[in-house]
Amino acid sequence: MISEPLISICIPNYNNAKYLRKSISSALNINYNNKEIIFVDDNSSDNSMAVAKEFSSYIKIYQNENNLGQAKNTNKCISLSNGKFVVILHSDDQLLANFAEKLVPLLEENEDVVMAVGERKETDESDNTVSITPFYNTNCFIPGEKQAKVFMMMSFLPCQVLFKKEAFIKSGQVNERHIVNLDGLLWFQISLLGEVAYIQDEVSIYRIHGENTTSKYNKTINHMMEYYVTLSEMFKLAKGREYLEGYFDIAEKRVATLTLRYCIDVIKNKDFKLANQYLQLSKVFDMDIVNNELYIKLKHFLLNVDLKNFENFCKEIDIIRKREFSYEPPFGYKQIRNQ
Repeated sequence: MISEPLISICIPNYNNAKYLRKSISSALNINYNNKEIIFVDDNSSDNSMAVAKEFSSYIKIYQNENNLGQAKNTNKCISLSNGKFVVILHSDDQLLANFAEKLVPLLEENEDVVMAVGERKETDESDNTVSITPFYNTNCFIPGEKQAKVFMMMSFLPCQVLFKKEAFIKSGQVNERHIVNLDGLLWFQISLLGEVAYIQDEVSIYRIHGENTTSKYNKTINHMMEYYVTLSEMFKLAKGREYLEGYFDIAEKRVATLTLRYCIDVIKNKDFKLANQYLQLSKVFDMDIVNNELYIKLKHFLLNVDLKNFENFCKEIDIIRKREFSYEPPFGYKQIRNQ
């Protein structure tokens, strides 16, 4: 019988005690025997360590004496791992039971594949869980540079991705100079080293709540400025790659669209002053954004804030924002036949 390759489930944690028990339990309960779970607490002020120690017989537990920050703590967590393959499981997210059995074969049986991606469910603070529309319309292998182009415009979440540790190290690891879209930058780096496998099967659950990293950064306009700085790092890495250089302008304009999406979240928090700043910032990235349907609706609302119809407005905007279609994979993809 062929032995299973070791996979490392790396859980970098900071103040997520509320969701931690479910996260660790999900890692323990995947249908895969040869796994290790590495938990590194970044000097939390809540009872995260007490929760983690409930699982001390099954996981490796570490705690930093000082807070390192998300990037450094993630790198430390992975440096302590021994697996051939790695998944970064943020401590408010969960893996589904099929995570490894779906993604490991894509890496183990295909030498050129450096990362494998599955779909996710989404849940909230109350565990209301929904499926989302798959990103691509078929299971496929994608040439790395072609997928890197996509990563300049969007990202998969860490809980969706299993990657080869060797590729992670060769890519330069998580870039510790940046604070926003770290996962997107990491996937970009890794995809420059080989193919990316994608399947529509759901393999994880991403939790959306007011205290996760993205929500915290949304509370200042610096979020999108830092996002742009991270995108500029991708541009530097792509310099000299003619295919990727041809998409720099499109990627920059995509930041304007993302700025509008974050503007919606700020509006829902009724911070209308900050929402106006997001709206104005979107024009810096793309002057033509003023013709966008979403921009026009947001501008009209912010000029005439009507709290009586606030809930209806939010529902209307969510309909516009929601993606209800799947994309065709980038040119050069190959369908996965036996998944």
